[in-house]
Amino acid sequence: MIVYAYSSADGRFIQTTNAQPDLLHSGEFLIPGYHSPQPMPDFTLSEGEYFAYLTENGKAPRRHQDGRWTVQKEKLSTTAWLKSDVTQSTRFEDVSEVTDDYTTEKPASCWDIWTESGWQTDEQAKFESEVRAINELRRQQYGQIVDPLMNEARMQRMLGDDASADKNEQQAQAWYLKIKQDNPWPPAPAAE
Repeated sequence: MIVYAYSSADGRFIQTTNAQPDLLHSGEFLIPGYHSPQPMPDFTLSEGEYFAYLTENGKAPRRHQDGRWTVQKEKLSTTAWLKSDVTQSTRFEDVSEVTDDYTTEKPASCWDIWTESGWQTDEQAKFESEVRAINELRRQQYGQIVDPLMNEARMQRMLGDDASADKNEQQAQAWYLKIKQDNPWPPAPAAE
């Protein structure tokens, strides 16, 4: 006699096997736990579906008499983003668990905001963030290169070495302009 093994965790069909004869009862077979003599329904599953042997409560029964074959859908785990805060995402075990305040549509950038038509980049916020980053980079480079040259020039001028001071001031000015040129401001967003 063929029996159908199923998972104790979710009732999912595992394999077919042969049941052992019951030596105490002639003509009967021993059916182990989490096995059923009932064949699976005779139809083709759609993509993402599987057969599971379950009770009415959706649990895998130890005794086959307590359940029946059902068709279940595969769980598709997914990441969803909070519509009100693009920086917040959550992993859901199944796409059907995603609530209305989340979306599975991936934002294009950290400056995106949720609209009725999906994620839209907030160009003004992006521009302001880029300006802050460039400003910080410029300040850092000024502090490492331009400021020491200017301090040296001031000290040389105080000591009466105007020629060396002029040279350091020219170097500082050249570096200042190069830093600005190498780190230009981003284009401002078009006004709507």
